[in-house]
Amino acid sequence: MQDHPSDGQGAAPSLQNQQTQPKTTSDTITTNPPAAVQPAEPAPRWEDLGLSQAALDLIHKAGFKSPTPVQAESIPFAIAGHDVIASAQTGTGKTASFVLPMVEKFAGREGTYGIILSPTREIAQQTQATLELFGTPRGVRSIVMIGGVDMKIDAKAIQTYPQIIVATPGRLCDHLDRGNIWLDYIEMVVLDEADRMLDMGFSDQLSRVMEDVPSDRQTLLFSATFTPTVENLARRILHEPKRVAIGKPQSAAKSVDQRLLWMSEESKNRELRRLIREEKGSIIVFTRSKDKATRVWRSLHSSGVYDATYIHSDRLQSHREQALAEFKEGKHRVLIATDVAGRGIHVDAVAHVVNFDLPMEPEDYVHRIGRTGRAGETGHSTSFVTPSDRGMVKRIEALIGNAIRAEFAPDFRQGGESAGSSGTSGGPSGGRGEDRSRGGSSRSGNDRGRGGSSGGTSSSQGGQTRSGNAPAPQAPRPQGASNGPMPIGSGPRPVSAAPKSANSAPIQAFPSGPPMDDSDDGDDSPDSAAPGEQGPAGEGAPKRRRRRRGGRGGGGGNRPGGPGGAGPSGSGPAPQG
Repeated sequence: MQDHPSDGQGAAPSLQNQQTQPKTTSDTITTNPPAAVQPAEPAPRWEDLGLSQAALDLIHKAGFKSPTPVQAESIPFAIAGHDVIASAQTGTGKTASFVLPMVEKFAGREGTYGIILSPTREIAQQTQATLELFGTPRGVRSIVMIGGVDMKIDAKAIQTYPQIIVATPGRLCDHLDRGNIWLDYIEMVVLDEADRMLDMGFSDQLSRVMEDVPSDRQTLLFSATFTPTVENLARRILHEPKRVAIGKPQSAAKSVDQRLLWMSEESKNRELRRLIREEKGSIIVFTRSKDKATRVWRSLHSSGVYDATYIHSDRLQSHREQALAEFKEGKHRVLIATDVAGRGIHVDAVAHVVNFDLPMEPEDYVHRIGRTGRAGETGHSTSFVTPSDRGMVKRIEALIGNAIRAEFAPDFRQGGESAGSSGTSGGPSGGRGEDRSRGGSSRSGNDRGRGGSSGGTSSSQGGQTRSGNAPAPQAPRPQGASNGPMPIGSGPRPVSAAPKSANSAPIQAFPSGPPMDDSDDGDDSPDSAAPGEQGPAGEGAPKRRRRRRGGRGGGGGNRPGGPGGAGPSGSGPAPQG
């Protein structure tokens, strides 16, 4: 009692003072023991969600000990028959949140009563796997209808009258147009990953489906993000919904360690190989396009990384299923995917997510890194960023509400690109100006210098090319040449030193014999030959005017001759090169 602190107005009263002095109201307050710590709320239990004993037995058999927050809040609403709009981070168990109530509602009934709409084939197939886990033992049958499968197979499956149909919006509308299915008796509709379906352009198909189902159906809408388009859709199709929001909307999971790795575009393949060597777990690599996914896979395969595979929408459905299955089984440690295909990847053991390219929209960043750090595990994400990605980085950080830790590749300078690379100058700090190198040329302001200089700000003055403060040597210009750009190659063309004669034709700048090959100039375009010259394979001369070819007299080679077909040393003047 002597060590108990007072309310901050002075030292604690001694035991003797407390015995001899009467206690006042203030004394009573100051001598009260500290408030007891509130006990933590008990973890939710499956038995408290209103599920039947048959469902509980299957849940415990599958090894699920306790429900996730989104499951604990949404399942009771769904079982009670309410419309639900639920938002939670990726990997929090949204699929079971609507599968379990649907199985409870349709167990023991015959006929088709439920529809689940998914944005991609992979998500639809994984939803079907969850239905088979909890529904098949209880006699609830389900089918999946996705693209890449013969429509006749779907039509035969529909005739078996499954209780639940899992489909992509486009595929379901195709069957509606053909009259293979009608939705007059549907009682429950689930929109899984609604934000993604809207991003992929399925708004018209969703409206079509919702118009065909009865107006008194129950609707469950699940989305990882709440964009204005999702809110508008919810207002149109939901009736007095119960809202479930777990965590901050459009935020990344705290279990994911995020970082930005600044580099030049040319360093991405090298840094990816280095990361794959350092990371011992499974890796998902996201690219912005299907073509990029294929090229990254080829680059890894040519470098000896044979445990990598890739998926995108242009691959056959059987190939996509095989690649995803082998990645889950561990046969392939690296999976390269696009955003559309990647949304269907639900693998709990992914250790690292790599954004080879930043996505087109900030919301896709949240979905990408949500592939790791799932089911209570920790994960890592690395985003390869170049100076041209600064704007998207700001949008992503504004969306998730915090800055992302930044690191730099070994050869990357914060003030510009890595040495010897081309592209936009200036690193994260945003250096002045832009230096774009194409075909070995550098530009800075109005000065153009050719000679292979790149990176930083370069200028050409007095025949000298500078990159930063270090002068770079350059081949000397021919006498009388202008101060314009030097030709690309090993040096100027040889010029004949013979003096001109007043009675002779003008001396050609090229020696006699066949025309010089211009391939060293690095310009293979048909217009690269000088006017009147014929380049290799006859591509250089303009085709609008035909000229008669002269003979080989005078050492003119295959140059077009002057009047009368004479060569350069003939009687007529030769065209100037």
